[in-house]
Amino acid sequence: MQKRVLALATVGLFFSAAALAGGVSFSDLDANGDGTISKDEAAGSSTLAPLFTDADRNADGGLDKDEFAALVQPSEEAAPEEAAPAPAE
Repeated sequence: MQKRVLALATVGLFFSAAALAGGVSFSDLDANGDGTISKDEAAGSSTLAPLFTDADRNADGGLDKDEFAALVQPSEEAAPEEAAPAPAE
């Protein structure tokens, strides 16, 4: 499970950069405007399509804005912690 979360977080970081670079937003992907990105809508994104099942946290067959945001902007909990700087002597 931890490997899956780490893989998703890592890919999420990539997706975040790709989404920002390409200007892709939730509303761009939600083609029918129903407030959910369906698997069919996600299929239009070569980056999102392979992540869809893992990103659909409640397994309802669609990504809501919160699920999409969690993918595009992974939480700080998912990111590796930075080492604390050594105290100055």
